[in-house]
Amino acid sequence: MESPTAVRQQRQIEGERYSSSILSSHAEIQCLKPLVKPLLAQNDVLLDSEFFLSSVSKGWKPRVVTVHKRSELAGVVYTKERTIFGCRLGVVYADLSWGSILFGDPFHQPNVFRIALETLLVFPGIRGLRLRVLRGSPELAGVRNLIASKRFDVHFSRVREHACLSLPDTYEQLLLGFGSTTRHNFRYYRRRFEVAGHIYLERLSLDELISAALFLEPRCRIASKSHSITRVLNMVAAADQPMAVGLKHRNGEWLSVIAGVYRPQAGVLLLQLNNDRKFSCDSLSVVLRGYLIETLIRQGMRELVIWAGTGPPLSRYVRRIPTLGIHLDLPGYQWRLARRFVTTLGPWLPKRFREDAGWIAPIQ
Repeated sequence: MESPTAVRQQRQIEGERYSSSILSSHAEIQCLKPLVKPLLAQNDVLLDSEFFLSSVSKGWKPRVVTVHKRSELAGVVYTKERTIFGCRLGVVYADLSWGSILFGDPFHQPNVFRIALETLLVFPGIRGLRLRVLRGSPELAGVRNLIASKRFDVHFSRVREHACLSLPDTYEQLLLGFGSTTRHNFRYYRRRFEVAGHIYLERLSLDELISAALFLEPRCRIASKSHSITRVLNMVAAADQPMAVGLKHRNGEWLSVIAGVYRPQAGVLLLQLNNDRKFSCDSLSVVLRGYLIETLIRQGMRELVIWAGTGPPLSRYVRRIPTLGIHLDLPGYQWRLARRFVTTLGPWLPKRFREDAGWIAPIQ
């Protein structure tokens, strides 16, 4: 049984003394909230420890690294380790597209992140890190400092994942920025929806959101995994400001629902479920996103962030968050052999194994 605080390290870089720890228990990670919140410039749910814990679903174990410079908290990095059938894979993942939590002098922030990575890499059983970092960020500088100092197997890739739609001052301005076909569709399907007497609900309770999700899950043309829906609902429930909107048929039947959270100046869309098996000709996704965007603009939000990206028509008008994917692996014959096996044979693996194999090595 591993201890809650499994690794403690002390390092000195450029004359500065640092110490670091890995927290793996929910209780210790929850205790970070009152320490971190006063140090944040803005209250951002994506950097909240309870929100992070709500995102750790079955198949993952939390690994949160804290770094202190002398006695002051210098950074927190939320990561999680992959497990398969209860067994540790030895791979840790962190999505830093939103930034980690690095405090103090920006000059020292790359060193703080580097120490966090070094701490993870000496954690018993860890073989590699899977990172998403912003271009030009202190996190990327920290990774480059680390790989310049020691020998690793490293693979960089471009990641086109989360998407942002900039919001103007009015909904009409947004529509005028769309192409003629997209603009027509947003107006036409919404008008048709309203003429039919259906209802837009701007604020759903958590109970209403859960009820809508359970009803809509089997009625979506594009199936979502039940555990993924449960994970999103847990994340929304953990947020101080949940974002939940929906569409109802005039007879009271759920038509569509969006679940997400608010962050400073942005709404984050985490999940959308549509009753498009029965109402395939009604463009429910377009209708509800149009209503949501109008609501966000009225609230003074400047962006709609769409988690894991979006398809047409909005894909033509969003910008992708400029992110690099980094596979950072400890050198070792057996681990290299396993990664080579996955890279070579991954495309022919059964679909149910391919996702897990992708954590070991990139599959073309």
